[in-house]
Amino acid sequence: FYWGFQNDITCCVCQKLLKDPLTLRCGHNFCQQYVCEHWKEKTSKFCLSCSADTVTSELITNRTMGNIIEMYKKEGKKSKVQSESICSEHEEKLKLYCLEDQKAICIICQTSRRHENHKFLPIEEAAQEFKEEFNNSLKPFQETHQKIDELIYNYRENLMSIYDEADKTEKQIKEDFVKLHQFLHEEEKNMLADLKKEEEEKEQKMRAIEESIVQDLMSVSKMITDIQQKMDEEDQIFLMELAFRFIRIKIYADYKPKEPEAISAVDIDGYKYTDGLQYRVCKSMLKFINPVMVTLDPNTAHPQLTLSEDQTTVTRGITRRYNLPDNTERFDVWPGVLGSEGFTSGRHSWVVDVEDQTGWDLGVAAESANRKGLLDLRPKCEYWTVVLFCEGYYAINDEGWIHLKMLKTPKKVLVCVDYDAGKVSFSHADDMSHIYTFTHKFKHKIFPFFCPQTVGTSLRICHL
Repeated sequence: FYWGFQNDITCCVCQKLLKDPLTLRCGHNFCQQYVCEHWKEKTSKFCLSCSADTVTSELITNRTMGNIIEMYKKEGKKSKVQSESICSEHEEKLKLYCLEDQKAICIICQTSRRHENHKFLPIEEAAQEFKEEFNNSLKPFQETHQKIDELIYNYRENLMSIYDEADKTEKQIKEDFVKLHQFLHEEEKNMLADLKKEEEEKEQKMRAIEESIVQDLMSVSKMITDIQQKMDEEDQIFLMELAFRFIRIKIYADYKPKEPEAISAVDIDGYKYTDGLQYRVCKSMLKFINPVMVTLDPNTAHPQLTLSEDQTTVTRGITRRYNLPDNTERFDVWPGVLGSEGFTSGRHSWVVDVEDQTGWDLGVAAESANRKGLLDLRPKCEYWTVVLFCEGYYAINDEGWIHLKMLKTPKKVLVCVDYDAGKVSFSHADDMSHIYTFTHKFKHKIFPFFCPQTVGTSLRICHL
C-alpha cells in the first residue's frame, strides 16, 4: 500500500521523505525547511515544482501527510525486520544457527551439501549462548566503567576541594587586606595629625613673632613721622627746643628693634616623617601575623641540648646529661625540643635565627607525636618540618624529601601557623619570600619544634 506512492511523500528538493510537510496552493508538498530557506530573501513566492505563484499566508501545514509518513517509516522498519528473519534463498523462517559458518539458516539449508556435517543449534539456544558470552565480555568493560566513574568522582571531589580552598583563601585575603587597609588608614591619619599639630605650633610661634615685629615697625614709623614733623616747623619754633630735640633724636638713634628669630620651612622636619616611612610601617604591620613570644620547654629538651636563661636559645653540646629525668615528653635520641605553648586554633608566627648554621630541623609537632628513638619527621607521623641537611634545604612530606630551590641562604626563618586553615608556612623573615607550605587538617594541639643538628651550634628565637 505504502510503496506505491513513495514519490508522493518525497520532497522534490532534498529527495528525502517529507519533514514537517507544507502544502502550497497548487497542491505540491515540500519540507518546511527548504521552502523557508528558498523564500527567505525573495519578494515573489512560487512553487519549486510547477512555478505557480503563491503567498506565505496560504502555506498549510499538512499534518495528515506527516502522519502517513510516520506510518510509512514504521512499516518500513517492520518489513526490514521480517525480511531479515526469512531465508533469502528458500524464503523459509530462520530456525537454526550453523556453528561452522556462524550464520542463521532455515531447515532446508540444514539438509543442503553446503552445511553437510556441520553442527547446528536452535536459533534461540544459539542466541542465548552468545548473549551469555557477550554478557561475560561486558564485565571488564563494566569494571573499567566503574573505575572511570570513581576516577571522575574523585576528580570532581578534588575540584570541589579546590573551589572550597580558593573561596576560603579569597575570603581570608579580603579580610586580611581590610585589616591592612584599616591599619594603613589609621597610620596615615595619625601621622598627618602629628604633622598638622607641629604645623599649628610653628604657625602660632610665627604669628607671635610677626606681631612683635609689627609693633617694632609701628614704633620706628612713629619716630620717623615725629622727626619729619619737627623739621617742617618754622625756624624760630624749631630752634627754641633744639637741645631737647637732639636728646630725643639721640634716643631714637639708640633704639634697636628686636631681631626676629630665624624661622623657615626647614623648621618642619619633613625627614622625621618620611625617612624610612615604608620600613617603619611594615614593621608595625607585623602585628597582623599574630607574633607570639615562643619560649622553649626544658621538659622536652634532649639531654645534649642546653637552653638559655630566658629559654629562647637552644645549643647542642657534646656531652649528654644523664641526671635529667627520662620523662615521656623528652626527646631521647633526636636532638629536639618543643615550644612551651601549643596551639589549637588561630594564627601564630615566630622567627628563628639560623644564620651560619650547617644543619637544623624547624616546624611544628603534634602533642601526641613520638619523641623516643630515631624520628620519622613525615606529616603522617605528626611532624611538619623544613630541614637543612648536607648543605641542602628540604621539606619532608609523606612521599619523602622534597628538595627546595633557595635563591638565597636564609638568615632568619619565619614560621607561620594557621591552625583553622590547616597551614604551616615557612618564609625568609627578611623579605617575606616564600619557602614552603604544608597543608593538613589539624585535630590535636601542635607545638613549635626546633632541632639543632650540628654540635656547638645554636638556634635562637627572635623578636619580630
